[in-house]
Amino acid sequence: MRFMTAMKKPLLASVAAASLLTSGMVTAEVIDEKPSAGAMVVDAVFVRPLYFILSQAGSLVYGATLPFTLLGENADETAETLVVTPLQGAFVRCLGCSDIEGSVSALEEGAGKTIRHFVEVAAGQANFDQNGDTGDGVSGGVYVGTHFSLSDTSRFDVLLGYRSLGTLDIEEGEANEYEAKTNSLQIASRFGKKIFWDLELMGKLGMHSWDVDLERKADGAKSDFSGYDFFYGLGVERFITDDIRVGVEYTRYSIEDGNFDAKIDTMDLNASYMF
Repeated sequence: MRFMTAMKKPLLASVAAASLLTSGMVTAEVIDEKPSAGAMVVDAVFVRPLYFILSQAGSLVYGATLPFTLLGENADETAETLVVTPLQGAFVRCLGCSDIEGSVSALEEGAGKTIRHFVEVAAGQANFDQNGDTGDGVSGGVYVGTHFSLSDTSRFDVLLGYRSLGTLDIEEGEANEYEAKTNSLQIASRFGKKIFWDLELMGKLGMHSWDVDLERKADGAKSDFSGYDFFYGLGVERFITDDIRVGVEYTRYSIEDGNFDAKIDTMDLNASYMF
């Protein structure tokens, strides 16, 4: 029950952000179907949100099984089936259409589809806001994942990683100063499109298990909080060689646990090595 409660508010924000991002960015090839108004309404209200939920559930399964699928050499098939296919169903289809030309499952690797795995490191600035009490610090993380490049220039990443969201000094009035250490285990999907100058515009949606350790500087009193929440972001990336990709990315994290409610914004530089 706590898990489902934690999912509701961030999920709505993530759906809204993803819809705005992908409406003009990730488009399918022309479909000859002529869906009715009723089909469009049903698609918009029920089908697309369901595909989105399936993609995020698929991300959880992908992340949980990644060590085994990498050893079994089928991590790409797992990511394609559980995450990329429902993401295309949620964002790439024309409204009310049942088919997707250029569907990832219909493309052959090397003939319209390229799949590679990657390791990524990210570092940057984190800004913490808990009901108006703010702090900032250095943040960084490491990830592993699978990258899909499709012939229609759409891009998909599925990734699993650990993130330190910073050790931040928070001032709560003149008498109270806290040090907050925040850690995050993350599973995310990124999706976007190759644009001008070989840049890739990427949106990100994910879920994280987080914990925050608060220590009051005056007397050393400590408080611990933890929970599950969603995060979302937007970034720009570019391949500088066939194997190395670099980029910049903004992410908004939500962390809520009873009376503890905070937002963390990060701005990162990241680098990925493809293999």
